[in-house]
Amino acid sequence: MRTSTLPAEGTTPSPRRSSRAWATPGWTVVGLAALVHLALCWQFRGFVTDDAWISVRYAENLAAGEGFVWNPGGPRAEGFSNPLLVAVEALAHVAGWSAPGAARLLGVVSGLACVVLVYVAGRPVVGEWPARIAALLTACSAPFAIWAVGGLETLMVAVAITAGTLEVARRDGGRALRAAAAFAVLPWLRPEGLAVAAAVVVIGEGPGLFRAATRRRALARTSVLAGIPLCSQLVLEAVRLGLYGHLLPNSVLYKSGAGDGFSVLMKFLDQAWLPTVVAGAGAVILTGRSRLLAVPPLVYALGSIGTLDSANAYSRFFMPVWPLIALLAAVAVGYVARTLARRVGTVSGVALAAGAALVVLTLPPGDVWSVQATQQRYMDCRVGARESVLDWLRTTPPETSFAISDAGFVPARAEGRLVVDNFFLNEPLIQETGRMSPGRRADLVHRRAPDVLVLASRDDRRFVGYYPTEQAIYDHPAMSEYRLAHVASGRGPSCGYHLMVFRR
Repeated sequence: MRTSTLPAEGTTPSPRRSSRAWATPGWTVVGLAALVHLALCWQFRGFVTDDAWISVRYAENLAAGEGFVWNPGGPRAEGFSNPLLVAVEALAHVAGWSAPGAARLLGVVSGLACVVLVYVAGRPVVGEWPARIAALLTACSAPFAIWAVGGLETLMVAVAITAGTLEVARRDGGRALRAAAAFAVLPWLRPEGLAVAAAVVVIGEGPGLFRAATRRRALARTSVLAGIPLCSQLVLEAVRLGLYGHLLPNSVLYKSGAGDGFSVLMKFLDQAWLPTVVAGAGAVILTGRSRLLAVPPLVYALGSIGTLDSANAYSRFFMPVWPLIALLAAVAVGYVARTLARRVGTVSGVALAAGAALVVLTLPPGDVWSVQATQQRYMDCRVGARESVLDWLRTTPPETSFAISDAGFVPARAEGRLVVDNFFLNEPLIQETGRMSPGRRADLVHRRAPDVLVLASRDDRRFVGYYPTEQAIYDHPAMSEYRLAHVASGRGPSCGYHLMVFRR
């Protein structure tokens, strides 16, 4: 495997040498990959997932001086699991910028950072040509791009995981402080962040603790690699305990152990089976510390077992490890290319990288056209129905209260109206009750006596609950106090998502 000669760690290359490095074909490939990522983000620019608006509602309430609350004047609640993103959105709102726009910009920039990282930090781990191929594979992923503009923390998590893991996976173990700093960001973006960092550290440094010759160095590295992220988690927990009086965000209580076995993992494999299989081969080909690249994907695979399948279209749950999967897959592609080159002659590296990227682009369901079609259906059907409900709600008095299950876009743009979350994910009550049955939720919703009930139906002519909780709300005896006032149907012939609005 041909590799580029890099300056020794801790040295500064001369300006002339640096300019020559940027002019190499490797950076040409990275530049092409960056343009592809930006083009895909532009293609999917109309997409914003409903969950992103939950963070926006909290951020805008915080910016308005209401505190960390779901409803202005209501109790503190932690219905979000990305406090760093909420803080950034709040600052953007205070500055007069768009909170969701700030989140989306961060997503696109994070995607570009991942493309550069897999090349720059990937070369010492997997070699020059696999790093180039991985940069293209990362950028050419349509699901990766759609979650860049989706308005969530997904690609910010990908940057932190990629940076930390690639640093630790270097042959010499890399710079512990740099890796620890990347891992320390993770708890502030997703609840599982510390688990990913811990797995990489334990598997990477654990063997050294059992050998006398390396024990001292391993202990020193472990204290930095594990200690800094752990301190970050402890600071977060102290803040969380002081603000809310609990240690786990509502989403952890709501989703953990509430899913059907392997549903999230199987959806990911359905959407990305080929890259995953090739990545598995790459993990086998690699040796030594470079195999640490496979640890975060394995942690996510194990963590997905029993997790509620929520907003997982095109693998939002697994997107943070896509750059590492791309690197592992690139190792296998490079190995096959070298084998063929020895037998049939030289294979152009650029052509090989382009061919590998083309495979990702053209194989459904993760190809550009499939993702584009999914985005269009989502925006026409679901968002179309929600926009119709929002228009209707704006005709009601400002003090009108309403209950809704998909508590993202509609509550965030309901102009201060009191909102009851049918799932109680955005209320502190869930910290006392834990997960509740649909019937229990229905009782609580009707006990709140909202002025309006917004229930999702699979049929626009008669109510067929989209979620069990909504069916239980509709079947509840107190439903007799409500009458159908509006039916919001999304656009598109295959739309099976309708919002029925019932008024007291």
